[in-house]
Order: sequence, then structure tokens, then C-alpha cells
Amino acid sequence: MLNTTLFSNTPGGAVVAGRDATLTLDGQFYAPGNFTLAASQGGQVLRWEEPRNRYDQLFYQAEHFAWCVGQGLTDSPIRPLARVLENLSVMDEVRRQIGVIFNEER
Repeated sequence: MLNTTLFSNTPGGAVVAGRDATLTLDGQFYAPGNFTLAASQGGQVLRWEEPRNRYDQLFYQAEHFAWCVGQGLTDSPIRPLARVLENLSVMDEVRRQIGVIFNEER
């Protein structure tokens, strides 16, 4: 089941279960964080503990930006600006369809 709302702070954990393994995301699934990957057979479990909280995650973007500058790049080979703009367009369309208007847009 998937539930989302802009009007309350709902639990944000997620579970993705497949034939070979189950991935359990702690906390907010939309932000970097801890997860567990458990094999369906054999009892193998991988646990990842995210060393930073979700508010510190811009650290990774800043580090990657510094790397790009050092390489003389004007765009990220990992997440190009065109893809970022596509994602923002999709998010804007979702907001339009559900009637969400930011104060800055009024």
C-alpha cells in the first residue's frame, strides 16, 4: 500500500519484496537513510547504516559538484541538468493535477 499527503507527517518506511530478496527502507523512503536487504533463501542479510541524517545529504551533492568543477565539467555525468529539469516538470504536473499551488506562484 502506498499513501502520500502534504497535510501530515505520515510514516515513511517502505518495503519492496521480490522473489529473491526483500528491501526494507527505514524512515522516509524518499530520503537517503538506513536499509536492510534480506535474501529470500539462505538467511543472508545486508544492513546499511547511513552515517548522515537526511538534512545533511546535501553534503554529497556539494562533494560531487566540487569533483565536477575539478574535472572541468559544466554538467554532472551522474545526474545531468536535463534529467533534473525533467523530474521537476513531472513534480510540477503532479502538483497541478492535485491542485497544489505554492505561495510564490500566487
